[in-house]
Amino acid sequence: MKRIIFLIFSIILFIFAFIQAKPVEVELMKAFISPHSAAEGYLVKLANLSSKKVNIIFEASSLDELEDMKAEFPDMKTDYSAVTDVYSKYPGNFLSNNMRELLKNKSYKKVQEDAVKSLYNPLGIYISPPDKDPYLLATDFLLSNSKFLENDTKEFGGKYYSVLHAQVNSNDELEQIIEVAKGKTIYLTGTPVHSYYASKKSNIEINIICIISTLALAALCRFYFRSFKVVIPVAFSILFGFLFGYSAAALIFKKLHVLTFVFSTSLIGISLDYSLHYFLTGNDKEFKKSLTASMLTTACAFWGLLFSNIEVLRQIGIFTSFGLIGVWLFVILVLSDGEFKHNSFKKIKLPQKALLVVVFVVIAAGIFRVKFDDNIKNLYVPPKNLLAAENLYQKVFNPVTPEFLIIHGNNINEILQKTEGINERENINSVSLSNFVSSEKRQQENITLVQDLYKNDLKKYESRLGTKFEPQKPVLYNPENFPLVSEFELDKNSSFMMVNEPVKGSLNIADEISKILKRLRLECFTILPCVFAMLFLLLSIMYGIKNAFKITMPSLFGIIFTVALLSLCGINLNLFHILGLFLILGFSLDYSIFRLNGGEKSKDAVLMSAASTAFSFLLLSFTSFKLISSLGLTLFIGITASYILSLFMIKSNHGTR
Repeated sequence: MKRIIFLIFSIILFIFAFIQAKPVEVELMKAFISPHSAAEGYLVKLANLSSKKVNIIFEASSLDELEDMKAEFPDMKTDYSAVTDVYSKYPGNFLSNNMRELLKNKSYKKVQEDAVKSLYNPLGIYISPPDKDPYLLATDFLLSNSKFLENDTKEFGGKYYSVLHAQVNSNDELEQIIEVAKGKTIYLTGTPVHSYYASKKSNIEINIICIISTLALAALCRFYFRSFKVVIPVAFSILFGFLFGYSAAALIFKKLHVLTFVFSTSLIGISLDYSLHYFLTGNDKEFKKSLTASMLTTACAFWGLLFSNIEVLRQIGIFTSFGLIGVWLFVILVLSDGEFKHNSFKKIKLPQKALLVVVFVVIAAGIFRVKFDDNIKNLYVPPKNLLAAENLYQKVFNPVTPEFLIIHGNNINEILQKTEGINERENINSVSLSNFVSSEKRQQENITLVQDLYKNDLKKYESRLGTKFEPQKPVLYNPENFPLVSEFELDKNSSFMMVNEPVKGSLNIADEISKILKRLRLECFTILPCVFAMLFLLLSIMYGIKNAFKITMPSLFGIIFTVALLSLCGINLNLFHILGLFLILGFSLDYSIFRLNGGEKSKDAVLMSAASTAFSFLLLSFTSFKLISSLGLTLFIGITASYILSLFMIKSNHGTR
């Protein structure tokens, strides 16, 4: 009856969680930067500016061939008609910096000459009709903004190149671009391109790893239990634990990050351990106590993550701890009694002294050589073809990596006045909302300058051209209504400006993110010993101080050995190596508790669980995504070292090692 009630409750929980859950969050920044912090929230928005921008680079042997390639490519230009409509209706309100200087200096002859050239240019364009805008001021203002210029065509190395800056809103749009570019000398760069290929490759690699790990587990079960039947309940326990953990996390956080699912793979190894122990030692008196102790200590290791300020760590803490509780309940309440015939592993006498010497030599040699790398750029290594495309883009077009200034104001008008003031004081190249629309104060200044132009030069201009103009009467435009406001708005009272060189108060996005990763790494280092102390206290209460030392020492030395070995191999540690240490602690305590309280059969279950888990993480360490491979390598070393150390440090209470 308990089993039925539990399963019904679980099914209802799963359904409710899936209904309430939102799509998985895939943006890496949102895993570590709290959206509740205004400053870090701005950083996320600024970092995501490029998340939809793709650079499409065309390469040809001649200009004609280049134009043909561009003509055949789908039209992906952004429609700025709403912007040009504003300029057309208010031609005297917006002046380029050059035009303002000419009018301030009363260089009316120069203004007139430039206007005549533009009027008689056969390829010229008119944003506002010449009879309403005699000096083509609106056209001059538009052309002064590089955003609207199609001048990204250059010659390099005997070939011609052109770049199209496109915005993609989905993978479907990106896949269409990739399909059109196939077989042509068209190169793609930009964040969406790297994200697409990295995600695609990672999915393939992880699927292959899952298949290999599953086959290896099935083969291990077949060898030990002489049957594949045991794989079915083991698989169900793993699935149940995953669903239970997901449901708890989804109900608490609503939207989970994809990294939470990556770290939740730790449930597989522990679920396997619990299930195997049930089938081998389920009738032992100490089984439930050992299983419960293992669940509580491992869950506590992950509950320690709840004290972190890192969103993804809190998600991992809830997902994994509740997943463990789910597996524990499934094993206790759902798995039916059943014995499987099984073999026994032959005892292999390990060179205990030699291995211990190796461990302590590695620790002594490596622990003082630890170095860290918090640079976010080093978390991803692009494939050769994408790296070549990025290098080509840099060499040909030499794009500048901008820095950002956050501008605050009570309204858009105030923000515009501040950005206009910064541009005048700093005299630097920048891109902000003020490049495209002026504050009301600046508009009034422009209108005054234009009226002086009309008063002093318009009759001469009309006489020269032999025509009569009727300039549009000046009216102030409300910049709150400008179409591009949302593109520069961080919130209702904040905007940004991009500058091509560092100025006081400017932010370099990559540097700022790296600082955050460093802070988070240090925070994890602070939490880890606190979690360890909490677990030691819990184990002391359950098993006594002496046994608590036995259980925790393999974990402690396994973690230290992992850090030392990585350092000896010249690997600089990043945040994800440190996060892996939490998982090592959870796994190794689980194994140590069962070794302390179990007999010969328990020893075999621990060996199979540790071997299969370590093998899975070893495969994970070969993935191309450095973030995931860092985690896999750390866990492989830590789990292997902790298990081997437990063989020497823990003597079973049942008299076996």
